[in-house]
Amino acid sequence: MSRASTLAVDGGDPAVTIDDPERWKRPIEAETEIVTDLLEAGAISGSGSGFPLEFEAEFREYSGAEYCLTVDHGSTAIESAFYAVGVGPGDEVITPTVGYIGAYAGALHLGARPVFCEIDPKTLLPDPADIERRITDRTAAIAITHWNGRVCDMDAILDISDQHDIPIVEDAAHAHASEWKGEHIGSVGDIACFSLQGVSPHGKPIAAGEGGIVTTNVREYYERQLSYCHLHRSGVNDELTLEPYDGLDWEVLGLKYRAHPLALGIAKVGLENLDYRVERRLRYRDRLFERLEELPGVRPVWPYEESETDGLYGGLKVVLEPDELGRSPEVVVEALTAEGAPVRGPGFSYMEHRRTIFREGYDLWGRGRSPIDGEFCGLPAYEGYQEGDFPISEALDERVVTVASYIEPEEGFVEQVTRAFEKVAR
Repeated sequence: MSRASTLAVDGGDPAVTIDDPERWKRPIEAETEIVTDLLEAGAISGSGSGFPLEFEAEFREYSGAEYCLTVDHGSTAIESAFYAVGVGPGDEVITPTVGYIGAYAGALHLGARPVFCEIDPKTLLPDPADIERRITDRTAAIAITHWNGRVCDMDAILDISDQHDIPIVEDAAHAHASEWKGEHIGSVGDIACFSLQGVSPHGKPIAAGEGGIVTTNVREYYERQLSYCHLHRSGVNDELTLEPYDGLDWEVLGLKYRAHPLALGIAKVGLENLDYRVERRLRYRDRLFERLEELPGVRPVWPYEESETDGLYGGLKVVLEPDELGRSPEVVVEALTAEGAPVRGPGFSYMEHRRTIFREGYDLWGRGRSPIDGEFCGLPAYEGYQEGDFPISEALDERVVTVASYIEPEEGFVEQVTRAFEKVAR
């Protein structure tokens, strides 16, 4: 057997020889120009006027939402969204265990108890049927995450929302350009939250260091957000038109979660090239997945047919079938890595019910005052989660692999990665 056909882990030549495949470069000159202009103008603080207001209008138009508000982080965007929909002490918020603490931490700190749910094994996104099974008279919100830009089943989830009169808070930190039935995420559901964390091309789809965006079509939610976290926003008293917010002064409720104008300057450049990067990244995904799905024991995770993903953050997901491969996922990943394939795993990055605070409980504010430690504001005694509580998610955690994705990969890179999978699958 030739060295090229022998597995690299057994001493053969690796299939992937291109070490740094990404050829797309972020437009630093454009970022520098807009940041310099803001610095020279002294426009480096404030909200509700000038450049920050212009950016909100631009993203509002892009998303198709009625209202848009910028904040300092994606996590505070989600916290303000929970406040906007009325989450408070003694409530429950349903969210997937294959999730992220930032997607529900805001609800926890507002006094609500996270209630985890299973994922759909086909898409690895929240399972609408399991969400509905976990609804109680204490459920105040359903918090979903569009992982890696893959959009959740919005038809089913919004139907649950309508039937039970429970608002949906969307963690869209990975989904700035994602769509459901041709409509941008941000305008489809009740309220959507975006992150601007990181640096392109490896940060969030629009990356500006730090920052966040919230969009909604509900005026009540928008005004509650303004009152919650936009201290000293220009013109805030003119924007607050509904009771009881119209009675607040310009210091509203005292929190200042405003976005930094310099971050929004960088974000504007990212928004301008977002669609190009998405189109190129999806082209890479399609070429790779169409080859991988021909292999035994390798199942690429596609989005729902009704949606399109932006695919710009967190990589591509592939589920391994050890019975077909005849080897454990750990052995398969080791072999793929030896071939030079850009993979990591097996396993999800996060499994929320396994966190210590949710297994053992946690006295959040001290002196026995916590939604996840004993009884609290009408919530029953907290019991904690155990291994085996989420058999579908836990089983998939043993088999899911993340494959890095690229905007403009070096010529021949897709073929090399495909060859790595082919060798290992064989």
